[in-house]
Amino acid sequence: MLITIKNNNVSATIDTMGAQLISLKDNKNTEYIWQRNPDIWKNCSPILFPIVGNCRNNKTIINGCAYEIPKHGPCKTTEFHMKAITESTASFEITEKDFPTDCYPYPFHLIVHYTLQNQTLDLTLELSNSSEKPIFYCIGLHPGICCPLHEGETFEDYILRFGRKQNFGYRRYDTKKQEFDMSHEYPFPGNQIEIPLSRELFLHDAIWFDRLSSKELSLINPKTGHGLATFFPDFETVAFWTSLSKNAHYICIEPWNGSAICSDEDNEFLHKNHLQKLNPDDSKKYTMQFCIL
Repeated sequence: MLITIKNNNVSATIDTMGAQLISLKDNKNTEYIWQRNPDIWKNCSPILFPIVGNCRNNKTIINGCAYEIPKHGPCKTTEFHMKAITESTASFEITEKDFPTDCYPYPFHLIVHYTLQNQTLDLTLELSNSSEKPIFYCIGLHPGICCPLHEGETFEDYILRFGRKQNFGYRRYDTKKQEFDMSHEYPFPGNQIEIPLSRELFLHDAIWFDRLSSKELSLINPKTGHGLATFFPDFETVAFWTSLSKNAHYICIEPWNGSAICSDEDNEFLHKNHLQKLNPDDSKKYTMQFCIL
């Protein structure tokens, strides 16, 4: 089921399958979210939980037992339940009972909130621990932002601009070993604030900044000043990815707490980088904000 919320400036459409954001438009009808195409990328904005990326051989060890968690977790193929809706807000929810059996052992309650205000959309993941013991998880977002945004532009016309100087480089994904290579940090592919976009940047799949100086990032055409600003204060890392297809008119800006398997990690879930912990009866929110420029 598709749910649309709107105000005088922006509209957003969410698919209850996965609670994915499938459209974000301004009042000029400009689309900011990649429109799903199974021949290129069948998703558009999946929610990543309780894993980000892949486990080694799609399995991980929790409390001595093996669990088979699909890449990025099962949220993208889970039907979310409507919790509340107004003209400019909507929220959706699931619990562990909505996940496949033997996928993830911890009880949880996940609410996905969408809120429009002026030219801004807030996407907030609110996770609660409904058990009597701590729970552990990774969590992230994977929105595909249209690039280019307008006819007559190219992918290479755009840049990624950090809010301030980024003092660290990035990690490269090893597609043969299916893991991030932690033995080498590649230098920032630009002037430490701006990354000029090119397909060549993604020849080895995603690039991942596992250390951040800024949690503010804009996709922008410097010739026009038009684009989309994002803020992700509750996430510790960010990755970028697109398909190498010339028809892949998008760039994914992915704030993560956790990642695909790293070369220096074993198969124990509790040893994963940037793992999150939630104590009994506690809850935590993770927000990504989109602001149309």
